[in-house]
Amino acid sequence: MNSKKFIAITFAFTILLLSMVAIPIIKIDPFFHYHKPVEGLEYYINFDSQRYVNDGIIRNFDYDAMIIGTSMTENFCSTDVDGLFNVNSIKVPYSGASFCEIGQKVELAAEKNENLKLVVRGLDFVGVNEEKDYMAYDESSYPTYLYNDNIFDDVKYVLDKEVLFSTILYQVIEFTEDGGKTPSFDDYCSWYNRVTFSKEATLKSYTRPEISDEIKVFDEEYKQQVYENVMQNLVNVAKNNPDIEFYYYYTPYSIIYFDREMRNGHFLQGIAAAEYATELMLECPNIKLFSFFDNYELICNLDFYKDIIHHSEAINIRILKWMRNDTGLLTKDNYKQHFEDMRQFYMSYDYENIFIEDISADEITA
Repeated sequence: MNSKKFIAITFAFTILLLSMVAIPIIKIDPFFHYHKPVEGLEYYINFDSQRYVNDGIIRNFDYDAMIIGTSMTENFCSTDVDGLFNVNSIKVPYSGASFCEIGQKVELAAEKNENLKLVVRGLDFVGVNEEKDYMAYDESSYPTYLYNDNIFDDVKYVLDKEVLFSTILYQVIEFTEDGGKTPSFDDYCSWYNRVTFSKEATLKSYTRPEISDEIKVFDEEYKQQVYENVMQNLVNVAKNNPDIEFYYYYTPYSIIYFDREMRNGHFLQGIAAAEYATELMLECPNIKLFSFFDNYELICNLDFYKDIIHHSEAINIRILKWMRNDTGLLTKDNYKQHFEDMRQFYMSYDYENIFIEDISADEITA
């Protein structure tokens, strides 16, 4: 056999082997990189899948509304959003995400889906002061080859033996044969049925810090950082997409969170940052911004929480109803008073009482 024929046969055999890996991955597409789920197949997707499948969901699914945010948004049900706002929504949470990461995904949805008309996004208080390009995870932990339109780096996906023999075999084929069902956007990443919401659980999760002698201030450098973060990751996408309504809300942390912020000297700085961020967002007419930090029946009732920030699914549906009815809506006329009331309440609250007797668990009116 001459060398040219040998090279040709070897090349053809190599292409055949690579095709045997690539074709099933492209056809079944467990990360939805190329298309929606294949009819007749069921896909096992969960918390560990978020940064692999969410990008594909945003690009390839049919929807006109999206729910997005950190773990604080994972217990939302898309059917609740659909019923209240008359939309067809997806839920794409990113646990532990920064404002920048989530902002990029909102921009992607606005770019790829001309039908998008509503974005419901939770804003974690702790994220307001992040640097504008801050990402919560090292780049090496992101499957960035799935996040672009470059077909050449798709080899990391379509020629990945683990995707073929593990993800497809066990999380699609066997999952389908065993009677599994692709989770709905009600169930996808929801965790409320795996934890306990109670005062006991909340306090158990909390290590109370010593009182700091230093009170952090909201200086010009800090203000500039908030400005760049909010404008890049919250405001600009809304300004560039005036036909989309953006329902932003500050995720309601428990009273224990404020105990921590008071003791470590961050409270006044954090409130000032949020007030300034609010001022920036209220300049954009298609942003509706909500805060429930004056709903003290919620904030002070630790039976609604599993730790110092994460509340139960019962609060998620209430948040949607409140927003639909404009309850907690911040406006140019009321936002300054809202934050002043917050300062007065949380600075004068008897935090010691939390640790010596029960807080009354008054039922929140839906």
